[in-house]
Parts: sequence; C-alpha cells; structure tokens
Amino acid sequence: MTLRRDLLSYLSHEPRSVSRLARELRLPRAEVEDALRHMTRSARAAGHRIVVVPARCRSCGFTFGEDKLSKPGRCPQCRESRIFEPQVGIERAN
Repeated sequence: MTLRRDLLSYLSHEPRSVSRLARELRLPRAEVEDALRHMTRSARAAGHRIVVVPARCRSCGFTFGEDKLSKPGRCPQCRESRIFEPQVGIERAN
C-alpha cells in the first residue's frame, strides 16, 4: 500500500516514466508497472485526473495510445526501436 502512496506523491509533482520511477524507488520495473496500474485505477476512483503523455517513436513520430504505460518494443509504422517512453502524471482532486 505504501508503494502506491509513494507513486501518487511522485507523480503529483511531475510526470515520470516507469523506468525513472523504478530507478528512483530502487524497485524492479515490473513491480512498479503493476503498482502503477492499480494506483491509477484507485486515483481515478478518488477523483484524481491521470495525465498520460503517450510513447512516441523518435524516428517517424508515430504516437502510441495513452493506455500503454510501458515502453513499446518497436514502432508498428517504421519498425524502429528508438522510442520515447510514456510519461504518467496525476493532477490531484481538490
């Protein structure tokens, strides 16, 4: 439970990627990704707004869907693997 609270705190200050959160929290990416999925559902239910800057291909500019929180392996358009990770942020409810 405290990991999800930590994620809420981190993401309310500025958007971050899953790998950056994993480095800052010193946890495996898979664990952070799982906690992030649960935390976003809970945050929405509590009235917070989830802001996702979707992943984007560095080569052709293809933008992935906002529902994908982890970094995709390859671009479906140009097949390149140079991809900007999605960034997740939270705007707290007042």
